[in-house]
Amino acid sequence: MEVIVLFGAGVYAKKYKALLEYLHLDFDYFSDNDSSKWGTMLYGKRIIEPSELINLSDCKIIISCTHELAIRQQLSEMGLGDRIIGLDDLYDLCEGKVLFQKQVSCQKNAEKMIVIDMYEGIGWGGSELWAANLAYGLKKRGKHILLLGGTEQPSLEERYETCVVRIPEYETITRMADLFEKNLPCVFINNFAGCAFMAAIIVKRRYPNKVKIISVIHNDNKSLFDAHMLMAKYIDAIFCVSNQIMQHMIEVYCFEPDKYYFKEQPIVVNKEWARDRNSGDVLRIGYAGRLVCQQKRADLLPELISCLVERKIEFLFQIAGEGECTELIREFISRKSLENKVQLLGRLSQSEMEKFWSNQDVVVNISEYEGTSLSMLEAMSFACVPVVTDVSGAREFIEVGENGYICAVGDFGKMAECISVLFEDRNKLESYGEKCRKIIEEKCNPDQYLDYWIENLI
Repeated sequence: MEVIVLFGAGVYAKKYKALLEYLHLDFDYFSDNDSSKWGTMLYGKRIIEPSELINLSDCKIIISCTHELAIRQQLSEMGLGDRIIGLDDLYDLCEGKVLFQKQVSCQKNAEKMIVIDMYEGIGWGGSELWAANLAYGLKKRGKHILLLGGTEQPSLEERYETCVVRIPEYETITRMADLFEKNLPCVFINNFAGCAFMAAIIVKRRYPNKVKIISVIHNDNKSLFDAHMLMAKYIDAIFCVSNQIMQHMIEVYCFEPDKYYFKEQPIVVNKEWARDRNSGDVLRIGYAGRLVCQQKRADLLPELISCLVERKIEFLFQIAGEGECTELIREFISRKSLENKVQLLGRLSQSEMEKFWSNQDVVVNISEYEGTSLSMLEAMSFACVPVVTDVSGAREFIEVGENGYICAVGDFGKMAECISVLFEDRNKLESYGEKCRKIIEEKCNPDQYLDYWIENLI
């Protein structure tokens, strides 16, 4: 009997386990390059080191992580290249099974159903907000919408919840595939390249002319690009949240250029809003995002704050968000006696965020990678001046020295210097802010955004 091994015991392991369960296939081990995992158990299976694969002469290996090309090369160098089963190979092996042959009674929709993936979302971040807003906007335009969410995710605002179908963790892909089949024809908007993507591909193989898959690339992390493009043959269109991401995808991946799409993110601008900046006031600095290390690097916020203190800037730094770094930041505030300068506000609702940005002068972002930061765009719509890292989307809205500043990732001294300039020159702060507001109003019209999606993609 063949031994089946999932290579990759990280976040994607759960998705591949769910896929094998749907295909009625068992597996024997996980393997991983992380030595700290060797000998431990995951989902009742032992994690073995890669060298042990050589002794499993009859094993088949399924790569259950996003770094497929690197793992394929590693296994080939170990003489195990012929043991790899790709996802398409796996589907082919199961093609004759009843689950691939079954036909279900489909709804006769007057208009195709639009299914938007939010299932793999880890909280209430930019990707989740984007998905919920798109669902809500399309529903207002009379489109049939389903927003896939997980039962463990926090509840959304009421206007979004009307679109949500909550999928429990057990029988995940089975339930999703059934949902797709019962709502054909459909357009699937793939945000996370996870279980919903796998289910959509299975259904598309059964009904190739009734499922359209649109992959949305939300940030400039290569592993995200690779996760989406592993099954590029099933993708009908790729939507990129920044022009920079789109150009990179065209250059790197062999995908038809005319199937790429991009439109600036939609932002509602409050035209009646106004604020006077008083040169005698402290500079109000806002940060909004998940307080996590990965991507956002919220663990480094104390370094930026320390640089601001060293420059003797009079500031109030307000932080909206929650996550693993909350206590680290709280301890830093207490240890440095900065309670009057730094405030942790926790997670705020969307209506509370409008008030939050209306009270700020500057928005900061210290991420290592992004798509186009929605929090940055929202802040700019309230005339907040951006001082951000050089990530995707920043240069599409910021002209350095004209309406904000872009700094190298990790260069907190430079960020503090730019913020100091705005603190000293309130006329510059005012003029930069108004330019920001005008740029968002011109580029980020929500109605034009929905028109673009309806006319070009769905």
